[in-house]
Amino acid sequence: MKKIDKSIILSTAYKIWVDNLETLRLDHPKYDGNASKFRFYNDIVMNLFHCQNGLCAYTEQQLCPEAFYQTQNWNKQGKYLKQTQKVYQGELDHFDESLKAKKGWLWENLLIVDSDTNNRKGTKKVDSLLNPDRKGYNPSLLLEYNQKTGMFIPNRKLLPNRQKRVKNMLEVLGINHPNILDKRKIEVQRLILFPSLTPKEFPTAVEMSI
Repeated sequence: MKKIDKSIILSTAYKIWVDNLETLRLDHPKYDGNASKFRFYNDIVMNLFHCQNGLCAYTEQQLCPEAFYQTQNWNKQGKYLKQTQKVYQGELDHFDESLKAKKGWLWENLLIVDSDTNNRKGTKKVDSLLNPDRKGYNPSLLLEYNQKTGMFIPNRKLLPNRQKRVKNMLEVLGINHPNILDKRKIEVQRLILFPSLTPKEFPTAVEMSI
């Protein structure tokens, strides 16, 4: 998982709103099954796609075409303009599920992930060590990529306890799920053969292989 820089705020109307809630220490509106109808939902989703280059934050599968998260799709008031129905896969994930009840719209806790990956993660307990939005997060210090198996493993230079934490989070986030491995191996092999090409998916595995 690449480091995700979420400092680029295009959906400024949403950010002003949520920052005001935080300043006043107010609970957020309930995040439930109708969340996709919330007035800032598309603004959040598409801004995250802009930060994540259209990829799942965990598996790095491509979920959204680039044309839909380019900067020109926002107006001067910080609202996303385009119709988003059926243009992307995936859904919002609360990295720390425990924050969802009272801070369900907190920018710092939201990522876009593949829907199946999100369902498998569910309400499992997370470790911030493998949060791609964490300050100081560096995948090359935490992970290694095995080209033969297509799997990420903990960096063998880590202390045993830290390796255990990384291994657990690889499972929680579904990064080595069987339905990802073949796609990842094929993309890595393609970029090894044609290194001048730009990876569309799985950039971390590609960078660790070339």
